[in-house]
Amino acid sequence: MIASYRRFVLAAGVAATAACAGGEEPMVQAEQGTLDGPEVCEPPVHLATLPAELHEASGIARDPRRADLFWTHNDSGNDPELYAIDLEGNVLRVVPIVGATARDLEDLAIGPCPSGACLYLADIGDNLAVHNFVSVHRLPLPSLPGAQGAMEVDTQPVEPEVSWHLVYEDGARDAESLAVDAERSELIVISKGRNDEIVLYSAQVADLRARPTEPDTLRRIGRLPLPIGVNAGQLVTAADLSPDATRLAVRSYTTLYQFAWTGSAAFDTARAPGWASLIAAREAQGEGMAWDGAGEALILVSEGRRGIAPSVSRIRCRSEQEASD
Repeated sequence: MIASYRRFVLAAGVAATAACAGGEEPMVQAEQGTLDGPEVCEPPVHLATLPAELHEASGIARDPRRADLFWTHNDSGNDPELYAIDLEGNVLRVVPIVGATARDLEDLAIGPCPSGACLYLADIGDNLAVHNFVSVHRLPLPSLPGAQGAMEVDTQPVEPEVSWHLVYEDGARDAESLAVDAERSELIVISKGRNDEIVLYSAQVADLRARPTEPDTLRRIGRLPLPIGVNAGQLVTAADLSPDATRLAVRSYTTLYQFAWTGSAAFDTARAPGWASLIAAREAQGEGMAWDGAGEALILVSEGRRGIAPSVSRIRCRSEQEASD
């Protein structure tokens, strides 16, 4: 883990965050406290409102071909589609998805594939922890939107290059967080915390069967030291690895956490992470998160809820040295 740390302070506050998936009501209350962390984060900034068709925006991933372009999707109960958005909240392209399970799509990540870079779509939501398996689909990157800025509806759907069916080694879990470690060829899944523990799991991509006749196994790495208690606002909704694969960012409805990362084999699940409040983003229900291409900021997406529109926000985090300059 990083040896030098900066103190983070999470200021007390209460935010009107809407009900989480499954009809539960998050008790969104930020408690005073401090933790050591490797970076200093500025308060998050609301960038734009998203259109109504993204009322259940869930996962988000950056497009490596264009700095201001991100792909997102809705979660369960909606058509399986990818939406290309910019940081002004514009939907630039809509691409249908075919040939993939879409039981409860919860997260999206960018990762390597034979063509260079692909999207990894996580069908891992399981509110009641009853599914026999969950799925991760590797999708080719859709074509880029045109330069004119108008929304385009793609008549050519995108289809998985490969789909993996997965089971947790310690039984079914509800999860909404997927990260791909391109340096070590790992899938990283983090459970939501409905059973009072937040657990990190991993699988080596090279070990997964391309045409599974039975599910592969997600190995339990360890329980993350993140607070839940009675505060449903701390259930984990997204994760992403920095572009250099050295920082694992994990978010709840109200809080950003960052861990130093050197791969699952060396990950210390007992070390407290750095943290920062996301309350200033005023999200209706914060669901998604992705690093920008430079690894300097995290882009957040939120569902719309109870009259509050879906949104896109940004939080910038600097190293301790940069913050002191």
